[in-house]
Amino acid sequence: MVMHPANLDLVYFCLLGVLASGLVSFLPALHIYNVLGIFLLFVLKFEHAMTYMQLSSLAIGMIVGYSILNTVPSTYLGPGDESMSYYVLPGAQWMGQGKGYESIILTGIGALGGLILLAALAPVFLWILPGLKVITSPHMFWILGAVIAYMILSEWPKGVSQSRSTWANFFEGWGFLAVGLATFLLSGLLGFIVMAKTMVPLDFAFQSITPVFVGLFALPWLITNIINIGVIPKQHIATTLDLDWDLFVRGIFSGFLGGFFAAFIPIVTAGVGGLMAGHATAQRDTRLFVMSYGTCKTVYYVGSFFLFFIPGLSLTRGGLAWILMPMATTITLQEYAIFVGLMLFAAGVSFLLLGPFTQLCISLVERVDYHKVSIVTMIGLIPMTYIYTGFGGLMIMTVATGIGLLPVMFQARRMNLMGVLLLPVCLNMAGYGNDVLRLLGLL
Repeated sequence: MVMHPANLDLVYFCLLGVLASGLVSFLPALHIYNVLGIFLLFVLKFEHAMTYMQLSSLAIGMIVGYSILNTVPSTYLGPGDESMSYYVLPGAQWMGQGKGYESIILTGIGALGGLILLAALAPVFLWILPGLKVITSPHMFWILGAVIAYMILSEWPKGVSQSRSTWANFFEGWGFLAVGLATFLLSGLLGFIVMAKTMVPLDFAFQSITPVFVGLFALPWLITNIINIGVIPKQHIATTLDLDWDLFVRGIFSGFLGGFFAAFIPIVTAGVGGLMAGHATAQRDTRLFVMSYGTCKTVYYVGSFFLFFIPGLSLTRGGLAWILMPMATTITLQEYAIFVGLMLFAAGVSFLLLGPFTQLCISLVERVDYHKVSIVTMIGLIPMTYIYTGFGGLMIMTVATGIGLLPVMFQARRMNLMGVLLLPVCLNMAGYGNDVLRLLGLL
């Protein structure tokens, strides 16, 4: 159906999206949602230049390509968002051993396996997800509350002191935990303020969260790169992988659980879903972790958009679905089938590009001083934020950067920064959002 002559224009737009995602993936601090949001501003001015299906095909190619290819710069240059920061520790460990290429290919295999499984379950979703939506919708607030509780309770003390003083050990252990709690609460407070009193111009209202995420994730990452990035050792281009069928199946299963949970439950990201799935399936092998993360991240990004195309479900998850929703019409079974076909096409092309893209990245980081790249990016990011979100956006970005530096400086989880969305949304669903706003003087 996808390769039918009447649909070839959709294939071309999908391919263009995959190629564009490679550029977006490699540029520091840029997220695919921000790029598509800015792109949509121009598309809406030329309504007859692209049809809805052509724009959707371009978006499919970009989100699939980004979810697979952005592992490359994240491994060698650092994570750009919370979903990638969960992966960076084992990825950086493999890269430091000269095995970054092998790590990336493993994540690519996991991503490809996750998308194949997502496509295989596409007919089942038509039958089971409408009922699951009805069952879970009234209970979403306590599901999110349980996720928040798990995030906080699973944070363990990192202190290594062997002092004879019990209080010294106590305060050292709680130092890390307190920073994690402070990060979660401060980011949650910022989330309440931004959602209640947006300071972004109305023309860019759909980008109102952009300065928050630039400050929480992008700028701390760039600052860390400028201060701490070291010399990347010689990388080995592996021709074989230490992988068997048992590891493959366990990795895909674990990653799919975490990724689809994050895609279906609002506000939950791949980092949170991957953490919970990894604990639930008792992951121990670093190969298993790396591959299952590739599945988790890809199923989260693509799956949240995938849900948007299920006929009759009316479920909008993820930034990309919200961006396209104003242009959406009634989605048919034929369009759903086309989406599945384009998803698999984009996955195949992205996986074929993964090896050459990785080698290109390796050659660049060996030749280019990435300190300078990070400085130039940071200098350019500030005026770009001002152009699209105004002076109010700059103020939000500045405050968010201060909060985003807390886990970096005190070695707490960056995942706690997702309190910016989790806390306000959970309390609003529980019916206490207005009470908090009144307490803060925002109503």
